[in-house]
Amino acid sequence: MKKIMFAGMVLAVGTVNAFANCDSNTKVQASVLAGQSVDASSSGENWKESHCGSGTSGELWKVGAGTAVDPAVKIGTWSTKAHDVTYDYGTGGAYTWTLHKVGTTYFFCNGNSEVASGTLGSLGDCSAPASASAPAP
Repeated sequence: MKKIMFAGMVLAVGTVNAFANCDSNTKVQASVLAGQSVDASSSGENWKESHCGSGTSGELWKVGAGTAVDPAVKIGTWSTKAHDVTYDYGTGGAYTWTLHKVGTTYFFCNGNSEVASGTLGSLGDCSAPASASAPAP
């Protein structure tokens, strides 16, 4: 019986910690994303995106290896207002999440639900490769 109670207590504590990542006390100004790349993951997806621009808006670029096989590509725009960041992927839709931070990890949340989590790093490439931007003769 003690083992079952202990297991239940561990599960309850784990559940509380999961919600703490999106708690109102962990919100941060979303403008911290300006000039940063985010490396985050969410149920089967990896987000490797550069927030090109400054202040509260700019272009959103997929972080590639910078080669012809995996170039950096503009995938949309981003904008912030207070704790919220909106990503607009054009025909792929627009999404708004609240940004939170616990330790060095950033959390993208929809209400109390975590959408993705990851870290910020130095800005990736914000331009298309020269071969991709010049039209063929």
